[in-house]
Amino acid sequence: MSSLSRIARAGAGLLGAVLVLTACEGDGRQGIPTDPPSAPTTEETTTATTPTTSATTTTPEPPPGPAVGDVPGNPQAASALGAFLADLEAGGPPAVTPTCWTVPPTDIPVRYSDVASIADAAGQPGVDGQYAVTWTGPVSTVSIKRSEIASGYACPSVYPTGTAPVFTDLDATYTVERYLGRFTGAPVDPADLEGDYPLVCDTRPTWDPQGTGVPTPAPLANNPGRLTGSASYNPASVYVAFTNGDYKTVYADVTNVSGFEQNQVFTLGIGANGYCIGDIA
Repeated sequence: MSSLSRIARAGAGLLGAVLVLTACEGDGRQGIPTDPPSAPTTEETTTATTPTTSATTTTPEPPPGPAVGDVPGNPQAASALGAFLADLEAGGPPAVTPTCWTVPPTDIPVRYSDVASIADAAGQPGVDGQYAVTWTGPVSTVSIKRSEIASGYACPSVYPTGTAPVFTDLDATYTVERYLGRFTGAPVDPADLEGDYPLVCDTRPTWDPQGTGVPTPAPLANNPGRLTGSASYNPASVYVAFTNGDYKTVYADVTNVSGFEQNQVFTLGIGANGYCIGDIA
């Protein structure tokens, strides 16, 4: 082997040793191979999306009530008539019979038979008069008493538009029956009290059944409990004996607590609530 070959081989060996040493010094751990590079970690972030539910509670609106015309200055009147009209439209006369105990029961099917014309009248503007509130429709006119407005449930009088309300014998006898029922422990309804539903004429000087031209307060106005002590009465005995203009005379057989039966004579006139009892003889 020539000298040049030996020098070349020696140089190659020396270069290889240097390369090995350089490779081992890369991580400071001589003779221990370095860890392979870690694979890049991809962090997967899952965002849990919670659906947002709009919990909007919808309160159903109550069905609209019957249309009743406003009464300027007396909103209770429209409310009281509306309560009655809602029952009448829902079930006709039978539906209002239990609550309209201020009306003669046999009169209810006739008075409230034309539901449509009553509803038409009630839908018109109301007029607040001296003794009653009135709604006038094309066919019928309805009016309610102040005592019934205060109760919140008003059973109206109904009469043809263009005419005046008519008070009948039936109205007169029923007034007497209600009055007697209170004193004999059998009122037509527990709420039928004189303070709320007056049947006795008031103290205004308007009483003049004899036509003297000099009206006075009704005699019973200052003695409304005239028949206190009555035990019962005979419903079959109650009838109108005669009529004198706006005044009616009604007879009734009344038995007191001692068992004594007497025919009582009631004189009725027209007051703020229809017929009122002004005298008992």
